[in-house]
Amino acid sequence: MPVRRATLLIPSGPQHNPDQKHLFILLTDPVQILTVEKEVLLVGISSVKEGLFHAPTCLLYPGDHSFVSRKSFVNYGRARIEAAQKLLNGVRQGLFTPKEAIAGEIFARVCYGLTESRHTAPKILDFYRAATGS
Repeated sequence: MPVRRATLLIPSGPQHNPDQKHLFILLTDPVQILTVEKEVLLVGISSVKEGLFHAPTCLLYPGDHSFVSRKSFVNYGRARIEAAQKLLNGVRQGLFTPKEAIAGEIFARVCYGLTESRHTAPKILDFYRAATGS
C-alpha cells in the first residue's frame, strides 16, 4: 500500500522522451476525502537546469535520496492527487518503480515547502491539510 515518505519513479518525460522517469514523493497516506476511493498526494522532483526557472522553495541535493544525482527542486506547481490503487497497479505492471523512502528530515522540509510555496494550488493544499490534520 502506498504510504507517506514512499518514493516512486514515474514516467513523466517530455514528448521526445516519454519513458523518462521522475522521482515522486508521497506526502500522505491513502485517505478518502474527495472521492469514493483512497487517494494520496504526490510531488515531483525536477533537476535544476542553468538558465531555466526553478522554484527555490525546497531544493534537494545529491545524497538527499539515492536517485537525486544533482541539484534539484520540488515542483509544487505540478503536485497531484492520485488514486492509491492506480499507484499499486502501476507498480504491479512495472510502469512505476518503487525506491527507498525519503529520510524523515528531508520529508519534513518537502512538506513544509508545500505549505509555503506560492506554486501550490489551493486544492492541493486543502487536500494535504485534510489528510494530515495540519
